[in-house]
Amino acid sequence: MPSLNRYPLLMRLEHLVRQAQSITFIVPDDTGFFSIEDDLVHRVRRLVEKTLELLRDIMAYYEEVQAPIVPFESSEEDAFLREIGAAISSELAAREISDMAFVSRTQLLEGYEGLMSALENDFVWVVASHADTSLRRVGKSLISIESAVRDFEGLPPVERRWSDLADSLEIRRLYGQFRRSILRGEETLDGESLQRRLRAASNRIAILRDLKIYPFLRIYDRVPIRRLQKRILAWLERSPADPETESEGRRLWSDLRSFAELLRQINNREELREHDRRTVNRIYRLLFEPASPPERPLPAHVEDLEKLLGRDDELDLLVLDAARQSSTAFQAPLERLRRHLDQTPLTNDDTLGVAGARLAE
Repeated sequence: MPSLNRYPLLMRLEHLVRQAQSITFIVPDDTGFFSIEDDLVHRVRRLVEKTLELLRDIMAYYEEVQAPIVPFESSEEDAFLREIGAAISSELAAREISDMAFVSRTQLLEGYEGLMSALENDFVWVVASHADTSLRRVGKSLISIESAVRDFEGLPPVERRWSDLADSLEIRRLYGQFRRSILRGEETLDGESLQRRLRAASNRIAILRDLKIYPFLRIYDRVPIRRLQKRILAWLERSPADPETESEGRRLWSDLRSFAELLRQINNREELREHDRRTVNRIYRLLFEPASPPERPLPAHVEDLEKLLGRDDELDLLVLDAARQSSTAFQAPLERLRRHLDQTPLTNDDTLGVAGARLAE
């Protein structure tokens, strides 16, 4: 791995990420005995202050980063244009990092000011709320920007685990959308239909990579996603009329479908399995155990059901059309999920691992 000595900002980023991950902030259930350790609050406060300083420096540095000057000496016009395109892309990427740092710093500064005000007025619960929120914002911001900086500098990504349930639910929902878009329709394609579906898949991956949640995808997910996109783009640049090219395209389509199936493994995450077990049991009781069960899911039921999107294809289709479904339509898939979640032990096998990476090669 390349030495980070050339990248002082990145070294500071990694140092603060480790600090953020070393702090555990837990609010006890027994609120009658609630208190906050002064040392813990001080650590969070210092971490936030150091992060604000780093984000300011990252903003300044990447605002000044210029794309490399391309000498007008290229013997081939197309090569020169490619260099110009690379320069523009580099400048836009640097600006994006600066913008990310600006947004993150603005949000973090707001929380920091609230924390300082609560400390000054000795509002213990407000202190706890702001400290907890600030710690989560620090972690998410630093991991997101670290991912973008490493990508910009041509450095390999690093695996960072961020166990935020809201993020896991959002990522699963996006994976479910992507999986359905790939798996619906024909399993084997050729000709124009193959080219059209691969181009649509590439566009979906591009949209996914532009989302704010993308840096929080685990590295074993991001690597095969990016490799598949590169394979698709390289294939689309070739002549589809070539029989060998079409054969490679069908193989690529098969790999893409296999990868889409592998995305189901996100459901093995411990925090998602426990969330789903509680959610499914609660919805089932509300819909089918009252003396007079509702004929249709109420808005509160639908809101809970939407948190299960990406868990089960049959249930997904019902949830996406919940306004026209009766309550009884949900009974069979919810019963099946109840049995599955109650019987299957929890595991931490929540990545695509080697299989996903090999499919993407």
